[in-house]
Amino acid sequence: MSFKIINIKIIKELILSERIIKEAKNKATDFIRLRKMGIQVLIMYILNKRGLSSKMEIEDFNEIIDVKNISAPAVLKQRQKLNPIVFQTMLDESNKCFYQEFKDEIVTFKGYVLASIDGSDFEIPNSKTTRKIYNGKLQEHCARITVSTMFDLLNHNTIDTYIAPYNFSELTMAKSHLLKAKEIITNYKIIRIMDRGYVSLEDIFNSIKNDDKFIVRSANKNFKDEILQMNSNDEIIEIKYEYNRVHYYKDKCPKLYKYLKSGGTVKIRCVKIMLESGEEEILFTNLNDEIGSNDLAELYHLRWGIETNYHYLKESLKIETITSGKENIIKQDILSQILVFNILQPFINDAQKEIKQEEYLNQMKINVNMATGFMKKALILILLEEDVNKQAKLLDRLFDKITKYIVPIKPNRKSKRKNNPKNKHHINKRKTF
Repeated sequence: MSFKIINIKIIKELILSERIIKEAKNKATDFIRLRKMGIQVLIMYILNKRGLSSKMEIEDFNEIIDVKNISAPAVLKQRQKLNPIVFQTMLDESNKCFYQEFKDEIVTFKGYVLASIDGSDFEIPNSKTTRKIYNGKLQEHCARITVSTMFDLLNHNTIDTYIAPYNFSELTMAKSHLLKAKEIITNYKIIRIMDRGYVSLEDIFNSIKNDDKFIVRSANKNFKDEILQMNSNDEIIEIKYEYNRVHYYKDKCPKLYKYLKSGGTVKIRCVKIMLESGEEEILFTNLNDEIGSNDLAELYHLRWGIETNYHYLKESLKIETITSGKENIIKQDILSQILVFNILQPFINDAQKEIKQEEYLNQMKINVNMATGFMKKALILILLEEDVNKQAKLLDRLFDKITKYIVPIKPNRKSKRKNNPKNKHHINKRKTF
């Protein structure tokens, strides 16, 4: 049986499990009174979220489960009792099953899982309170938080998520992602692929020491003198002690500081790649020369997949339509929708294999926007269905719908990032459809 089917079973069993009931309570006294929207119903309501107004979300959900007498304030009150860790738990258990039990479905590069790490700014309800809590010194900006993910570039799967205040340390979040990935992905080595904001001498030192493979793009300022001394476009450079470079680590990473101060050097492979634009791209890696510079360039360019994933989360899943400025609810809304997208991805992956590419002029791919809509309509019905045969029919119908909608892949598309200073999703102007 394929992972996409088993995964639905895992999620359903977890929603109904004693473990989730225990984890769901922020306090021991929460969810004691019998109400229409208990823990399991509340979790399904949040998974069913579509970025609409709260009243319309309740109306739509009521067509699936009878909660017709519950008001939007009552739902909000119940949600404040729910610990968002339940969605992280379901994500973790789903990922463990995939990486540990479905080796026939896992796509790797020479036995490595390719995992990109990057962060994105998410808008949240804009108020004086949310700006004070999350924006730090940037009080004049609209309220934002930073969401960092570790994303499997070949299996299109979010491995881990970290939610933090706006402009939180990317490197701190990256460390947390690596620790979680090592717990989940036990049968494969990982290559972390990161953009220029993640260059850190401490991370390079520890990665070499622990044999944690990585590819990271360098900014022009990093180890400039060492790079200028290179005699070729692919060689080992030695990073030595320099006060301005190392004094920062005296307290932060004493082992690194003492090692360099005593005359030690950090040896790292540096690869120069000439882009079509004429710009020189510099990559640092601790992968040996069995992976050539052309492969390294291709692997780094796969990193764009994490940007595409953020695009789908924001545009197709409407993940930024956060219900409330409460920390609990912000985390619920984000983690739940990332979980939904992870449930959807195996369907998309399998549907992609069904496309008869030879019949088309252009390379084709599954229409993720349509697939997301189908999943949002079907997921709760599938989870609620008790009859195994009926559930199987619902799953087949969902897969067939996803398979039918395809779009061409347009190569070499380039667009500039646009910074939106205003909220796209005002809390009082949510759509009702």
